[in-house]
Amino acid sequence: MAASTHDFSRWLEGELRSDHAGETGAVWIYKGVLAARPDAQLRQFCERHLKTEENHLAQINALLPRNAHSALLPLWRLAGFLTGFIPAFFGQKAVYQTIEAVEAFVQTHYQQQIVHPDLIAAPDIRATLEACLTDEISHKDEAASLAGTERSALARLWCWLVGAGSKHAVALARLL
Repeated sequence: MAASTHDFSRWLEGELRSDHAGETGAVWIYKGVLAARPDAQLRQFCERHLKTEENHLAQINALLPRNAHSALLPLWRLAGFLTGFIPAFFGQKAVYQTIEAVEAFVQTHYQQQIVHPDLIAAPDIRATLEACLTDEISHKDEAASLAGTERSALARLWCWLVGAGSKHAVALARLL
């Protein structure tokens, strides 16, 4: 349903803005990995997931009025690109670990949103976010299976930074 048919609460507008910013970042994570010219297996993984994230972004775009988009979209694109590009130089496992960390955060974020009363009162928006959540869980699970269970100290630090950065980005995107 188009955004113009909704009278958004302040909470819902901020949440959708954070979702839009997050899906923008997700698209750019995969663009960052692909810019590093990965091998065929990782390239196929990224191309497949990029299409899903582009679809999510289009769905959120259809919900959120353009004037409510984050003023920091250039920052979210850059942060996403670097979040994909940097681990790509450390190999496939580093990328998969990064995707797992990002998607674990996104899973929690969407789960917290869909139980909020403002979304229960907007079943079309809730259904969109639930569909996105299902895809994000699938991405997380696939990345986790490819990443393996061993994590170096550097990988654990990087994944913590990715999660913490995601948390702060959401808080900022809700406002700007």
